[in-house]
Amino acid sequence: MIKVCLVRGKYLNNFEGQNYLFNPKEIKLTAASTYFPIHRRYLFPVRKFLSPADFPWFSRGVKYLGNRLLGDAQALLGLEKVANQFDIFHSADPHYYYSYQLAKLRKKNLIKNLIVTSWETIPFNNESLERKKEIKYFTITWTDHFICYTEKAKSVLIKEGVRPDKISVVHLGVDLNKFYPAVKDKKSKSKKITLLFVGRLVKEKGIVDLYEAFKNLKSQISNLKSKTKILKLKIVGDGSLRDYLQNQIRLDNFINEITIEKQNYEDIPEVYQESDILVLPSKRSKSWEEQYAMVLVEAMASGLPIVAYDTGAISEVAGEAGILIPEGNIEKLATTIKQLIEVDSLRAKLGKMGRKRAEMMFDASKSAKKITEIYRRIVNS
Repeated sequence: MIKVCLVRGKYLNNFEGQNYLFNPKEIKLTAASTYFPIHRRYLFPVRKFLSPADFPWFSRGVKYLGNRLLGDAQALLGLEKVANQFDIFHSADPHYYYSYQLAKLRKKNLIKNLIVTSWETIPFNNESLERKKEIKYFTITWTDHFICYTEKAKSVLIKEGVRPDKISVVHLGVDLNKFYPAVKDKKSKSKKITLLFVGRLVKEKGIVDLYEAFKNLKSQISNLKSKTKILKLKIVGDGSLRDYLQNQIRLDNFINEITIEKQNYEDIPEVYQESDILVLPSKRSKSWEEQYAMVLVEAMASGLPIVAYDTGAISEVAGEAGILIPEGNIEKLATTIKQLIEVDSLRAKLGKMGRKRAEMMFDASKSAKKITEIYRRIVNS
């Protein structure tokens, strides 16, 4: 049996975690997190460590100071005390301080093997501060193997000097027994069309563009071929734009048409089943773009057609199961959604293509088997 410690700090989560549900006879997995990670219900045993990332003001003062003094505030105090308890430490992204902690232990041979998952799709990102750059490349140097969720992320590592033979690409998947299409008869009787957005309510996720597109659609609703359709927008998430959106909803009198809610991840599959179209208008910034978009995989598995901006890794993940449009083109965003509202057969076709794509490429149980093979290879090398 191989003992693995999955180190995710503040960002330990179940949407990624479902890909790490291994055969317990082969892999014994323990996660390492801060005391207050993203999700509080765990899919596997968790060891918690004190971290500056848990401070209430982490997003402001502590993060600012941590980035400049340490290079990153995601330090796990006492992580070295469990160094001899695992065959593999599997961390995430070389610029996080906990990855740097493990790289230092690897250099001293105090841990046996270090694997790092790298999400980054922008070459030479996270290098604006000298200390952060130092941490990143030190970690890259002492990592035994990398796992990327996209080919785009792999190409970034290669540009940054990592040998291709040290990188494996494993798609991040979902539990297909939990994410699956709604019963057809149930949906076909409904006159309501629900647009769905799942994600952080921040500028780069394009939520304001979606809101403007929705306003555009509502003004055209009388021209839709299917005039009996009732258009709704369900927003699931939280973030700095929440108050702005709620205020706009009141001003535009969309209280009965748009909802903003938070959901536990365990309840998210039902949210997709109650919806008809997923919209993800993510936008680039200087230091961020959509690295994967797990919501795309969840939507495809749930049989929903996708409309998204063609940015980051979205085209690689969605493939032909989504309609991709140029970033920032709100008019095109609205007309594309309108087309899907009007043409039931197109929604159904894309939904079936998405489900098939999810079964072929984004099955979490298959991803777990691929990761298991990587663990075996690393331990036996």
